Amino acid sequence: MLLAGLALTVSAQESEPEPGQGTQQAMESRATAVTGLGEWSLARMFPERAVWLDLDDDSRALALFQPELKTPARGALIVLADEGQAAAEGLAGGLLDTLAERGVAVMTLGLRPPPESVVRRRQQRLVPEPQETAPPEDDQLQSSVMIDVAEEEALEEVMSDYRDSIRELLDAAAGELQRRGYERPAVSGIGWSADYVTAWALGQGALSGVIWLAPHFSGERLPELPAMLSADRPWRVLDLHAMDDAGRHPAVARAAALAREQVSGYRRQPMALSNPPQRADAERVASRIQAWMNR
Repeated sequence: MLLAGLALTVSAQESEPEPGQGTQQAMESRATAVTGLGEWSLARMFPERAVWLDLDDDSRALALFQPELKTPARGALIVLADEGQAAAEGLAGGLLDTLAERGVAVMTLGLRPPPESVVRRRQQRLVPEPQETAPPEDDQLQSSVMIDVAEEEALEEVMSDYRDSIRELLDAAAGELQRRGYERPAVSGIGWSADYVTAWALGQGALSGVIWLAPHFSGERLPELPAMLSADRPWRVLDLHAMDDAGRHPAVARAAALAREQVSGYRRQPMALSNPPQRADAERVASRIQAWMNR
Protein backbone atom coordinates (compact mmCIF):
# COMPACT_ATOMS: atom_id res chain seq x y z
CA MET A 1 0.00 0.00 0.00
CA LEU A 2 1.05 3.55 -0.65
CA LEU A 3 -0.64 4.85 2.45
CA ALA A 4 2.76 5.67 3.88
CA GLY A 5 3.03 8.29 1.17
CA LEU A 6 0.18 10.17 2.80
CA ALA A 7 0.69 9.34 6.46
CA LEU A 8 3.79 10.08 8.48
CA THR A 9 4.94 7.71 11.19
CA VAL A 10 5.41 9.12 14.63
CA SER A 11 9.07 8.17 14.69
CA ALA A 12 9.98 10.70 11.96
CA GLN A 13 11.97 13.69 13.16
CA GLU A 14 12.76 17.00 11.45
CA SER A 15 14.28 20.27 12.62
CA GLU A 16 11.83 23.14 12.80
CA PRO A 17 12.07 26.92 13.19
CA GLU A 18 10.19 28.61 16.00
CA PRO A 19 6.61 29.61 15.09
CA GLY A 20 6.22 33.29 14.24
CA GLN A 21 3.40 35.65 15.05
CA GLY A 22 -0.08 34.77 13.84
CA THR A 23 -0.26 37.35 11.05
CA GLN A 24 -0.99 36.41 7.45
CA GLN A 25 2.52 37.48 6.38
CA ALA A 26 4.15 35.33 9.06
CA MET A 27 1.99 32.35 8.15
CA GLU A 28 2.95 32.61 4.47
CA SER A 29 6.62 32.74 5.41
CA ARG A 30 6.29 29.70 7.65
CA ALA A 31 4.39 27.72 5.01
CA THR A 32 6.82 28.40 2.18
CA ALA A 33 9.80 27.47 4.37
CA VAL A 34 8.64 23.85 4.42
CA THR A 35 9.84 21.51 1.68
CA GLY A 36 7.72 18.54 0.69
CA LEU A 37 4.79 17.77 2.95
CA GLY A 38 6.87 18.02 6.14
CA GLU A 39 4.01 17.09 8.44
CA TRP A 40 6.00 17.27 11.66
CA SER A 41 7.34 20.68 10.66
CA LEU A 42 3.86 21.90 9.85
CA ALA A 43 2.49 20.61 13.14
CA ARG A 44 5.06 22.64 15.06
CA MET A 45 4.67 25.70 12.87
CA PHE A 46 0.88 25.71 13.21
CA PRO A 47 0.23 24.12 16.63
CA GLU A 48 -3.08 25.94 16.98
CA ARG A 49 -4.36 24.33 13.77
CA ALA A 50 -2.67 20.93 13.67
CA VAL A 51 -4.96 17.90 13.87
CA TRP A 52 -3.59 14.36 13.63
CA LEU A 53 -6.01 12.03 11.85
CA ASP A 54 -5.95 8.36 12.83
CA LEU A 55 -5.82 6.01 9.84
CA ASP A 56 -6.72 2.35 9.56
CA ASP A 57 -3.17 0.99 9.69
CA ASP A 58 -2.43 2.73 13.02
CA SER A 59 -0.54 5.53 11.24
CA ARG A 60 -1.53 9.18 11.30
CA ALA A 61 -1.83 12.01 8.79
CA LEU A 62 -1.76 15.74 9.48
CA ALA A 63 -4.64 18.08 8.76
CA LEU A 64 -4.85 21.80 9.46
CA PHE A 65 -8.17 22.96 10.90
CA GLN A 66 -9.50 26.50 11.28
CA PRO A 67 -12.96 26.94 12.86
CA GLU A 68 -15.24 29.63 11.49
CA LEU A 69 -14.37 33.15 12.64
CA LYS A 70 -17.79 34.62 11.96
CA THR A 71 -21.28 33.69 13.07
CA PRO A 72 -23.66 32.35 12.06
CA ALA A 73 -21.59 29.43 10.83
CA ARG A 74 -21.94 28.60 7.13
CA GLY A 75 -20.80 24.99 7.29
CA ALA A 76 -17.44 23.33 6.78
CA LEU A 77 -15.15 22.51 3.87
CA ILE A 78 -12.46 19.85 3.42
CA VAL A 79 -9.74 21.03 1.01
CA LEU A 80 -7.48 18.41 -0.57
CA ALA A 81 -4.33 20.08 -1.89
CA ASP A 82 -3.01 19.34 -5.36
CA GLU A 83 -0.58 16.46 -5.83
CA GLY A 84 2.70 17.12 -4.05
CA GLN A 85 1.45 20.07 -1.98
CA ALA A 86 1.29 20.42 1.79
CA ALA A 87 -1.78 21.37 3.81
CA ALA A 88 -0.55 24.94 4.35
CA GLU A 89 0.74 25.46 0.83
CA GLY A 90 -0.62 27.63 -1.96
CA LEU A 91 -4.36 28.05 -2.38
CA ALA A 92 -5.22 25.42 0.25
CA GLY A 93 -3.30 27.33 2.92
CA GLY A 94 -4.84 30.64 1.91
CA LEU A 95 -8.38 29.29 2.20
CA LEU A 96 -7.86 28.51 5.89
CA ASP A 97 -8.16 32.22 6.66
CA THR A 98 -10.29 33.61 3.86
CA LEU A 99 -13.11 31.09 4.30
CA ALA A 100 -13.00 31.09 8.10
CA GLU A 101 -13.47 34.86 8.04
CA ARG A 102 -16.63 34.25 6.02
CA GLY A 103 -18.08 31.81 8.55
CA VAL A 104 -16.88 28.55 6.97
CA ALA A 105 -14.78 26.09 8.99
CA VAL A 106 -11.90 24.69 6.92
CA MET A 107 -9.80 21.52 7.13
CA THR A 108 -6.92 21.26 4.66
CA LEU A 109 -5.08 18.06 3.73
CA GLY A 110 -1.73 17.67 2.01
CA LEU A 111 -1.26 15.12 -0.76
CA ARG A 112 1.88 13.24 -1.70
CA PRO A 113 2.52 12.99 -5.44
CA PRO A 114 1.39 9.79 -7.13
CA PRO A 115 3.93 7.12 -8.06
CA GLU A 116 6.13 8.09 -10.99
CA SER A 117 4.75 5.24 -13.09
CA VAL A 118 1.26 6.71 -12.79
CA VAL A 119 2.46 10.17 -13.80
CA ARG A 120 4.30 8.77 -16.83
CA ARG A 121 1.27 6.83 -18.00
CA ARG A 122 -0.95 9.87 -17.57
CA GLN A 123 1.42 11.91 -19.74
CA GLN A 124 1.80 9.18 -22.36
CA ARG A 125 -1.94 8.93 -22.87
CA LEU A 126 -2.05 12.59 -23.82
CA VAL A 127 0.28 11.91 -26.77
CA PRO A 128 -0.91 9.87 -29.80
CA GLU A 129 1.06 6.69 -30.39
CA PRO A 130 3.14 6.64 -33.61
CA GLN A 131 1.93 4.51 -36.51
CA GLU A 132 3.72 1.21 -37.11
CA THR A 133 5.62 1.21 -40.42
CA ALA A 134 5.23 -2.56 -40.74
CA PRO A 135 3.09 -5.10 -38.89
CA PRO A 136 5.04 -7.02 -36.22
CA GLU A 137 5.63 -10.74 -36.45
CA ASP A 138 3.15 -12.98 -34.62
CA ASP A 139 5.67 -13.95 -31.93
CA GLN A 140 6.65 -10.33 -31.39
CA LEU A 141 3.00 -9.28 -31.22
CA GLN A 142 2.11 -11.98 -28.66
CA SER A 143 5.11 -11.11 -26.50
CA SER A 144 4.29 -7.40 -26.67
CA VAL A 145 0.67 -8.03 -25.69
CA MET A 146 1.70 -10.15 -22.71
CA ILE A 147 4.12 -7.46 -21.50
CA ASP A 148 1.54 -4.70 -22.00
CA VAL A 149 -1.11 -6.63 -20.05
CA ALA A 150 1.28 -7.36 -17.18
CA GLU A 151 2.42 -3.73 -17.02
CA GLU A 152 -1.16 -2.49 -17.17
CA GLU A 153 -2.25 -4.78 -14.33
CA ALA A 154 0.69 -3.70 -12.17
CA LEU A 155 -0.04 -0.04 -12.88
CA GLU A 156 -3.72 -0.47 -12.07
CA GLU A 157 -2.80 -2.02 -8.73
CA VAL A 158 -0.44 0.85 -7.92
CA MET A 159 -3.07 3.44 -8.81
CA SER A 160 -5.75 1.57 -6.88
CA ASP A 161 -3.57 1.59 -3.78
CA TYR A 162 -2.93 5.31 -4.18
CA ARG A 163 -6.64 6.10 -4.55
CA ASP A 164 -7.50 3.88 -1.59
CA SER A 165 -5.06 5.79 0.58
CA ILE A 166 -6.68 9.08 -0.44
CA ARG A 167 -10.14 7.73 0.33
CA GLU A 168 -8.95 6.68 3.76
CA LEU A 169 -7.54 10.15 4.37
CA LEU A 170 -10.80 11.81 3.33
CA ASP A 171 -12.80 9.37 5.46
CA ALA A 172 -10.72 10.35 8.47
CA ALA A 173 -11.13 14.07 7.77
CA ALA A 174 -14.91 13.79 7.37
CA GLY A 175 -15.11 11.74 10.56
CA GLU A 176 -13.14 14.37 12.46
CA LEU A 177 -15.41 17.16 11.25
CA GLN A 178 -18.47 15.15 12.23
CA ARG A 179 -16.98 14.64 15.69
CA ARG A 180 -16.64 18.42 15.93
CA GLY A 181 -20.30 18.91 15.02
CA TYR A 182 -20.11 19.59 11.28
CA GLU A 183 -22.59 17.10 9.89
CA ARG A 184 -22.72 17.95 6.16
CA PRO A 185 -19.41 19.41 5.03
CA ALA A 186 -18.44 20.12 1.44
CA VAL A 187 -15.21 18.81 -0.08
CA SER A 188 -12.94 20.44 -2.63
CA GLY A 189 -9.99 19.27 -4.69
CA ILE A 190 -7.34 21.49 -6.25
CA GLY A 191 -5.96 20.51 -9.66
CA TRP A 192 -5.67 16.72 -10.01
CA SER A 193 -7.28 16.29 -6.60
CA ALA A 194 -10.65 17.22 -8.10
CA ASP A 195 -10.73 13.70 -9.55
CA TYR A 196 -9.98 12.07 -6.19
CA VAL A 197 -12.56 13.98 -4.17
CA THR A 198 -15.27 13.31 -6.77
CA ALA A 199 -14.64 9.57 -6.74
CA TRP A 200 -14.69 9.60 -2.93
CA ALA A 201 -17.86 11.69 -2.73
CA LEU A 202 -19.85 9.17 -4.78
CA GLY A 203 -19.95 6.90 -1.74
CA GLN A 204 -20.93 9.64 0.69
CA GLY A 205 -24.43 10.65 1.72
CA ALA A 206 -23.58 13.29 4.32
CA LEU A 207 -22.03 15.87 1.98
CA SER A 208 -23.40 19.23 0.89
CA GLY A 209 -21.23 19.68 -2.19
CA VAL A 210 -18.10 18.97 -4.23
CA ILE A 211 -15.95 21.85 -5.46
CA TRP A 212 -13.44 21.57 -8.30
CA LEU A 213 -10.72 24.22 -8.04
CA ALA A 214 -8.84 24.63 -11.35
CA PRO A 215 -9.47 20.92 -11.95
CA HIS A 216 -7.48 18.47 -14.05
CA PHE A 217 -8.90 15.13 -15.14
CA SER A 218 -7.06 12.34 -16.91
CA GLY A 219 -8.04 11.25 -20.40
CA GLU A 220 -9.50 8.10 -18.88
CA ARG A 221 -11.59 9.90 -16.26
CA LEU A 222 -13.10 12.62 -18.47
CA PRO A 223 -15.48 10.37 -20.43
CA GLU A 224 -16.56 8.73 -17.16
CA LEU A 225 -17.61 11.96 -15.43
CA PRO A 226 -21.12 12.24 -16.93
CA ALA A 227 -22.06 8.71 -15.88
CA MET A 228 -20.50 9.22 -12.44
CA LEU A 229 -22.49 12.39 -11.80
CA SER A 230 -25.73 11.12 -13.36
CA ALA A 231 -26.23 8.77 -10.45
CA ASP A 232 -28.46 9.83 -7.57
CA ARG A 233 -26.45 12.00 -5.19
CA PRO A 234 -27.43 14.45 -2.46
CA TRP A 235 -24.66 16.95 -3.24
CA ARG A 236 -24.02 19.66 -5.84
CA VAL A 237 -20.89 20.36 -7.92
CA LEU A 238 -19.18 23.73 -8.34
CA ASP A 239 -16.59 23.93 -11.14
CA LEU A 240 -14.29 26.93 -10.56
CA HIS A 241 -11.79 27.28 -13.39
CA ALA A 242 -9.46 29.88 -14.88
CA MET A 243 -10.93 32.12 -17.55
CA ASP A 244 -7.90 31.86 -19.85
CA ASP A 245 -7.93 29.45 -22.79
CA ALA A 246 -6.10 26.71 -20.86
CA GLY A 247 -8.81 26.69 -18.20
CA ARG A 248 -11.86 27.68 -20.23
CA HIS A 249 -11.69 25.21 -23.15
CA PRO A 250 -11.61 22.02 -21.02
CA ALA A 251 -14.30 23.45 -18.73
CA VAL A 252 -16.66 24.23 -21.62
CA ALA A 253 -16.16 20.68 -22.93
CA ARG A 254 -16.84 19.23 -19.44
CA ALA A 255 -20.00 21.27 -19.06
CA ALA A 256 -21.25 20.25 -22.51
CA ALA A 257 -20.68 16.55 -21.79
CA LEU A 258 -22.55 16.83 -18.49
CA ALA A 259 -25.40 18.75 -20.14
CA ARG A 260 -25.82 16.03 -22.77
CA GLU A 261 -26.39 13.55 -19.95
CA GLN A 262 -28.72 16.02 -18.21
CA VAL A 263 -26.58 16.06 -15.08
CA SER A 264 -28.27 18.21 -12.45
CA GLY A 265 -26.72 20.20 -9.62
CA TYR A 266 -23.67 21.26 -11.65
CA ARG A 267 -22.52 24.88 -11.88
CA ARG A 268 -19.52 26.21 -13.83
CA GLN A 269 -17.90 29.55 -12.99
CA PRO A 270 -14.88 31.02 -14.81
CA MET A 271 -12.71 33.37 -12.76
CA ALA A 272 -9.30 35.00 -12.61
CA LEU A 273 -6.89 32.35 -11.33
CA SER A 274 -3.14 31.88 -11.39
CA ASN A 275 -1.77 28.81 -13.16
CA PRO A 276 -1.39 26.86 -10.95
CA PRO A 277 -3.60 28.49 -8.28
CA GLN A 278 -1.70 30.42 -5.61
CA ARG A 279 -2.32 31.75 -2.10
CA ALA A 280 -3.01 35.15 -3.66
CA ASP A 281 -6.13 33.67 -5.31
CA ALA A 282 -7.67 32.62 -1.99
CA GLU A 283 -9.72 35.78 -1.39
CA ARG A 284 -11.48 35.57 -4.76
CA VAL A 285 -11.99 31.81 -4.52
CA ALA A 286 -13.40 32.09 -0.99
CA SER A 287 -15.91 34.70 -2.16
CA ARG A 288 -17.20 32.34 -4.89
CA ILE A 289 -17.36 29.38 -2.51
CA GLN A 290 -19.21 31.37 0.16
CA ALA A 291 -21.82 32.59 -2.32
CA TRP A 292 -22.35 29.06 -3.64
CA MET A 293 -22.62 27.50 -0.17
CA ASN A 294 -25.20 30.12 0.84
CA ARG A 295 -27.54 29.23 -2.04
